[in-house]
Amino acid sequence: MKKTKKQAKLLIVILIFSMLAMYGYMPGARAASITDARDRLSDSDLSVVATHTITASTSIALVNTDRLYVIYPSGFGAQSAGLTCPAGTVGSTPNASTTLCTVGGGGLVAGQHTIVATSTNPSTAGSYTIEIRTTNSADVLKERVFVMVAIIDDVVVTATVSPTLEFYIDGLATSTVVNGVPTTGSTTPTAIPFNTLTVAASSTLGQQLRVTTNADDGYSVTVEQDHELLSNSGSDINSFDNSLDGAGSTTPHTWNNPVGTLDQYHTYGHMGLTTDDSDLSTVSGGGFALGADFTGLKYAGLNGTSTMIIMAHNGPADGSTQNKGLAKVAYSIRITALQEAGDYTNTLTYICTPQY
Repeated sequence: MKKTKKQAKLLIVILIFSMLAMYGYMPGARAASITDARDRLSDSDLSVVATHTITASTSIALVNTDRLYVIYPSGFGAQSAGLTCPAGTVGSTPNASTTLCTVGGGGLVAGQHTIVATSTNPSTAGSYTIEIRTTNSADVLKERVFVMVAIIDDVVVTATVSPTLEFYIDGLATSTVVNGVPTTGSTTPTAIPFNTLTVAASSTLGQQLRVTTNADDGYSVTVEQDHELLSNSGSDINSFDNSLDGAGSTTPHTWNNPVGTLDQYHTYGHMGLTTDDSDLSTVSGGGFALGADFTGLKYAGLNGTSTMIIMAHNGPADGSTQNKGLAKVAYSIRITALQEAGDYTNTLTYICTPQY
């Protein structure tokens, strides 16, 4: 039996009302949708608190009490403080997975809007879908879009730089100036031969020290002696200046000649040292103690077998720059006529200590 046109029209009207009752809108009848949407994460690492900067362009203007949602999938943790919603809306977090911006009386025009929120990333790597939607106050959908974010392990970059250290001792030629005093003879890397000393005349010999290292906290070079200059009969030439055995003056000061007082053996002669590393007293860092100030042609005496800092720097050294890997040290001896005859010797030990 054929239906009349009137019956067909009535059926269409009934169908339309049924769909409106079910959905609140006509499915498929609306072309409007959210576009240009994205969620830029501040950090995509697992389980960290990250900031979501969400931008989306709505095509439908929202009125008072309408809602703009961002809905996170399972795995994202509770949201933290710092939610920022578009102007004219009020932000809230109805639950751990939902960001809500409720429109105020001024409405929210169609166009691009930004929401900034923070939450804890999932603990499992993968791609996650986030929903952005607008609704009326009864949560009837107006438009929506889905965006995705990737949660991944951070890439750990590792590299190793091998430590380096080169320490060289060079001999110095005659007439090499060290901290203002010229040498009176030559040396080798392993010998400082004063030979025969002349009474009432100073003899000075020196060596050059070079350090190359990539130690980030630098290095220090110390010197120590095994004992005072000692003869085969047990006499000694004491350390600078006019000091008893093993009691050299470790505070640098201007050279003083031995006074030569009869029966005061420590005054018959002495040996002092100086260095042209001019910033020893200002170098800091690396846990090294500050060195003494030798500037202005000052001398100090080795105190027994204690070490004395004669060279230092607080960073990598190139072995060729003065005060930063290069320095010269000089040893001066002066005797009086009372100094006992004999062949004198001692052993000096340099120790270069880097700190990485």
